[in-house]
Amino acid sequence: MFLVPFFLVLFTRNALAEKCVFCTKDVTYDLSSLPNTTFTLNGTTGADEFYATTPCGSAISDACRGEGTSDPASQGCSRGLGTLGITPIVTPIPGQGLNITLLGGSNNPPCGKGPGGNRTLVYRFICDKSAPQDNPPDPVVVESPGCTYIVSWHHPSVCESVPTPSGQCQRPGPPPPPPYVCKTCLPTWKPTWDMMRSTVLYTCNDTGMHDVNEAIRYGLVVYDWSNAKQIWANEHPMNDEELLTKQAEMVLAASPSIPGEQPRVWVYRNTIKALNWYSSVREKLDDPQYSGWFVKFKDYKGPQSNNSYHVPACTWYNVPTMKCSGFYHDQAQSPNHPGGGPAYKVDGACIEQCDCGKNPCGEYTFDHRNESFADWFINEYMISNETLHHNPPIGLGWLDDSMTLQGMTEGAPYPTWVEDTGSSPQDMQDHVNAYHRNMANLANKLVPMGGFYWQLMKSSGPQVRPTPGHGRKPPHNVTSDQCKSILRDYCVPNPNAWQYAAHYECEPSESLRASNSRVSTDQRVIPSSIPFCGYIYSLNTYRDYAWLGYGWVGCGSDVRPRPKEWDMDFGGKPDKPCSETGNDTGVFSREYPKATVSWDCNTGMGSIKMKDEK
Repeated sequence: MFLVPFFLVLFTRNALAEKCVFCTKDVTYDLSSLPNTTFTLNGTTGADEFYATTPCGSAISDACRGEGTSDPASQGCSRGLGTLGITPIVTPIPGQGLNITLLGGSNNPPCGKGPGGNRTLVYRFICDKSAPQDNPPDPVVVESPGCTYIVSWHHPSVCESVPTPSGQCQRPGPPPPPPYVCKTCLPTWKPTWDMMRSTVLYTCNDTGMHDVNEAIRYGLVVYDWSNAKQIWANEHPMNDEELLTKQAEMVLAASPSIPGEQPRVWVYRNTIKALNWYSSVREKLDDPQYSGWFVKFKDYKGPQSNNSYHVPACTWYNVPTMKCSGFYHDQAQSPNHPGGGPAYKVDGACIEQCDCGKNPCGEYTFDHRNESFADWFINEYMISNETLHHNPPIGLGWLDDSMTLQGMTEGAPYPTWVEDTGSSPQDMQDHVNAYHRNMANLANKLVPMGGFYWQLMKSSGPQVRPTPGHGRKPPHNVTSDQCKSILRDYCVPNPNAWQYAAHYECEPSESLRASNSRVSTDQRVIPSSIPFCGYIYSLNTYRDYAWLGYGWVGCGSDVRPRPKEWDMDFGGKPDKPCSETGNDTGVFSREYPKATVSWDCNTGMGSIKMKDEK
């Protein structure tokens, strides 16, 4: 057993000032020799992923599928932690190194109790004359105190400084890099400002086909792989892929897409798990000439290897019908015939023995390092006659899971994947690099041809509405001052947030509490006790490409509650973004052709005032 290193070089391009120099009135440090590279780092819990580069650069990584920030470090892909756009605080530590504090990090969602809710980034440079010039930062980003993120870096560049000439330190650091521009973060189809067509339902009915009558109430419906599971899990062989296409065709027949606008229906694909209940995957997995496309168990020797790994290599039922495979696969979310015990979880019950072709049903692993696989993955599996080449087009929807240094996400727990495949640290780096490269290439091809997918919705709106905790999500608290600060950033011409598509997520319990409310022709004020799924504040900050509605809330045949206000007619696109109604009022409004929409940060309440129709 070995430990996988926690940092990973993912991308060597970033925006970098020609000279990376920081100063005080007494001393000046030249940090230009720091590596011009974006590194992937972990948080203290291991759950968060951070990207960091030199304090003069922009953290840009292939892992972000087109998303990024001009800040030098980020939590995830776009939550910048601090900017050179605000005067940095430079603190020399004589004989030890240098601290650089960058203020003005992301406040989406607000962090801490500060008036703006912004994050803070501290670079803690430690003098180390023995470290190479390309030495990376320490592998863990420490949050201490809360909302302040510390990147520690051992490097020789901070071992020496020069005196600052009198009056020459006009600014402690260089200017910020230019704003990051994302080229694949917005669709290329015509946007809509029709309220109903701006709603979204991500759903599945695992007992059968989904009710088309519910689907056509939404502008966009996205189907999960588990849709109709009880049907396709009992086919011989399984035909999940075909039933997803059939479900999409049923919706399109009842309510076609509008030419030039978004595909009406999107469908699920997995980006790292080779699910052999999809026919296109099974065809390649069962064909020996494509064996290089899938990751193998270490030292597999046939049925005798069944108990050699953390996961079974064979089906649980005995010979002569037992199936085994030398390709790595787990049973984390796999259909199974009940009775196999804890090692064979049942995520979809097969009445007879499950049939996924020559190999056992399971979650196999695509090997993104293989060049011929990469071509098929993009041009036949993702972009196919079942999706964008279908007539009419069916969109790609939830592109699930990813490859990490610990193995596949949502699979067997770490380090079982690494050990069962015998992967070295370099193997893991190669897997992750190849995966992110292929995903970036997919986005670069998909978006210009009129495609998009769920994970390219990079924004969740300003999140100025306090919400209670639900499921795995903790309560979200926002002070009135934080609300004002956030909306002032939004209520300007072409705010930075508008370069990303947005999903204003709703929980069924919230819309159920709001569904009995009504908007009168005069005014309708929504009290904070009725969250209303952020409906009003979303209208205040809506952009060309945004959806209001449901993300993943599980499978079932229950119809999601739908407030009638989601079908209101506001007359189309407003002329201008929102604006504050007066000096420091904390009330922000936006004029639609048929309504005035307002949000009051002081009360956490919103209002919609319909205009008189002449």
